[in-house]
Amino acid sequence: MIENIVERGIKVGTKLGADEVEVYAIRRVGTDIVGTIRGIERLSSGERIDAGVRVVIGKRVSVQGGMISRVEDLDLIVETAVKIAKTLPEDPQWISLSRELGKSHVEETLDPKIVEPETDYFIEIVQFLLKKSGEIDKRAFTSSASIHLSTVERAIGNNYGEIQREDATEASVFVSVKAVEAGEESGYYEAYVAPTLARFNPDELISKATEVAVKTLGARRVDTGVYELVFIPKVFAGVVQSLVVPAVCADSVQKGRSPLKGKFGSQVFSENLTFIDDGTYPGLTGTRGFDDEGVPTKRKVVFDRGVLSGFLYDTYTALVEGKNSTGNAFRNVPYSTPTPWISNLLVEPGSGDLSNLVKDVKKGVIVYATIGEWLSNPVSGLLNATITNGIYVESGEEKFPVKGVVLSGNVYEVLKPAEVRVSRSLERFGRFSLPAIYVPKITLAGK
Repeated sequence: MIENIVERGIKVGTKLGADEVEVYAIRRVGTDIVGTIRGIERLSSGERIDAGVRVVIGKRVSVQGGMISRVEDLDLIVETAVKIAKTLPEDPQWISLSRELGKSHVEETLDPKIVEPETDYFIEIVQFLLKKSGEIDKRAFTSSASIHLSTVERAIGNNYGEIQREDATEASVFVSVKAVEAGEESGYYEAYVAPTLARFNPDELISKATEVAVKTLGARRVDTGVYELVFIPKVFAGVVQSLVVPAVCADSVQKGRSPLKGKFGSQVFSENLTFIDDGTYPGLTGTRGFDDEGVPTKRKVVFDRGVLSGFLYDTYTALVEGKNSTGNAFRNVPYSTPTPWISNLLVEPGSGDLSNLVKDVKKGVIVYATIGEWLSNPVSGLLNATITNGIYVESGEEKFPVKGVVLSGNVYEVLKPAEVRVSRSLERFGRFSLPAIYVPKITLAGK
């Protein structure tokens, strides 16, 4: 059906006089199971189709769209887009929609267990997550657990190539655990986010959440000062997504909003850090055969041993510079304007595991969770976040839990020293495959 939507939209837009027409359609079929300490509270399922249309008249570009219930609903969207395009000012930098439509080979993106979910089985998993934390430790209880499963069909096309279509699945499992003792309370959440359930282990998920919730009971602040830090992969991902990813997107560079402008080929980070963007990497949620403009995804090195080696482009930003798209067009919804963003972000491993990184810490904190990364500034590179779950370490030994401490520093200074190290062990979640990381110096604002 969604291919018919795309084909119809292109024909209608061309008939109405548009020079270029692009149609993007997504069909989602989802199941949600939500539980709290009161038990299973919601079980729901549904289906929706969203479509976006981009029409070009000369250098006037209009993007419109919304949810549709039948193929004919797209006609009005296209008509509206054409009418609005005629009233808009020209974009002097506009060149063309993508002429590079195609599809890369990808694996581990479709799970039959999600396509046809056995509801009772997933209800049992939520119930298990709700009760298991208390069995692991009497001080703990699960405050909420949820599973979201969806099958996603995507199709996109324009005047310049064949319609591209693919199917995928997505699974998201979240569990939040609280621990209470002697009037003190601590909380921690874990999540499994992937296109398939191949790596899903509910026992491991709840055990991790319970362990950190319990071990960070009675947390307190450390004195203000300069410390070593060890970020677990999930926290490292938050730092990278807040500060590094926006800076390597070509639109930020072209608008002068990236501190990396003019630094291509420069040593930006430690030689121990290699960042790769790879939309074909198996088993991550950004793994797709084509991006949100229908351009084939591919692997590209962004930082090679700390040296800035490339930026991420969609078609618009690439053509502005006379280049080809890197297959990184991204839309929040099908009817938003595409902009560059990561597909999957990988950091190459180092040596040892988390315990090896901690063993060498003289005075520092293992950071298990933070909040407030949105206060960070990707334009300047300033990192700002508050530690909600951490453990103070002295001479390689864990001493006491830490929370309520603000960490701050310029990410390009924090991640550049030669002493920066990453673990050999990697964690895959969402769009990331990352190690834990040790940074030798960062400022903590405590008591």
